[in-house]
Amino acid sequence: MRRAPIVLCAFGLVVFSPERASAAQACAWIVEVVEDDGSHMFKLDLSVDAPASVAVRFRGPGFTSASMGGEMIDLEPGEPQEVDGEGFEVSTGDALGFEAQLYDRPMASLEEMNSPTGKLLAAFAFHRTVGVAESAPPPDLAVKQCKPLG
Repeated sequence: MRRAPIVLCAFGLVVFSPERASAAQACAWIVEVVEDDGSHMFKLDLSVDAPASVAVRFRGPGFTSASMGGEMIDLEPGEPQEVDGEGFEVSTGDALGFEAQLYDRPMASLEEMNSPTGKLLAAFAFHRTVGVAESAPPPDLAVKQCKPLG
């Protein structure tokens, strides 16, 4: 008879553990704008639900890029932040596919960008083909992808 309450108490401790409640979460999404010349401009935005500092690496077919300079990107809860500077342009008909990876330490060199030594905190993947006749961006990349940082 005593076994059932003990099992339930143990289950309750796992489900409601303070460690799970305090895990920070990051969200990523793309802001896409159609330029006057018909090209599409893409910018990565991030938000967090707890203060966090991250470095960002972008990887796709044939390219790798990162937030460089040896500095972290400081993110505050409730304050979405554009993290890739000027963004990047894609012409109509082109395929877009890349992964944004968040790391716990800055990337100060090209060697580190290509082979990060930091801990991978989260990764977000974005894929889309820009339609030839598109005059407005579809909402698919603007949907927030959220993942725990860890």
